[in-house]
Amino acid sequence: MATKSEEEAKKTPYDLFIAPRPYSFNLSQEMLGLLREEFDPPILVDRFAEAIAGQDVAEVKTTAEKMFREYGEHLMRKTMQLGEEYPDRTYEVLREAADQTGEMIFPLVLQRFIEIAYLSTQQFRLLPILENWAERLVYLVKDCYVFNSIKDRIGSETAEWMPCRHACLALCRTGWQGLDLDATIDLEAEMAKDGYCQFAINRI
Repeated sequence: MATKSEEEAKKTPYDLFIAPRPYSFNLSQEMLGLLREEFDPPILVDRFAEAIAGQDVAEVKTTAEKMFREYGEHLMRKTMQLGEEYPDRTYEVLREAADQTGEMIFPLVLQRFIEIAYLSTQQFRLLPILENWAERLVYLVKDCYVFNSIKDRIGSETAEWMPCRHACLALCRTGWQGLDLDATIDLEAEMAKDGYCQFAINRI
């Protein structure tokens, strides 16, 4: 039998405890899926193949630069938009620190957006970062889905021209410009010659 105090306790109103939203330190799979759906490399390569049908070499290179540059620009803009809409806890802490100190936008925030862009459109799960400090960000791409798609769909000769480099270069430029940074980028190794691409972003 319940005591008088227990009966009174049952009648006493109390505040409902609401557990806080659990922190996630991983990139949103929904965000990565949205980017992959829109920017899946075979879609770009199919469009490129159709566009260059009947063109001579000079025309193909002009078309390639335009199409892949625009792809890289659009991919990074959408990446930055969705990256803000789907923040993970790591990014929230990073932005808080950057806002308070005025530091770390380069290279850390830029690196996050670059990683999202690659992880959503490539088939690897990790983007190797070789250097990451206040003046320089260096990363490499070992097995490029875009390069391989060009080779499989159009041929090795076209792939060896490295039309896909225009996408990566434009992606990085769009990223630092969107963060109001000044930088330059160098392609230090090429897939066609070295078996991998290495990009070095240097802050001015």
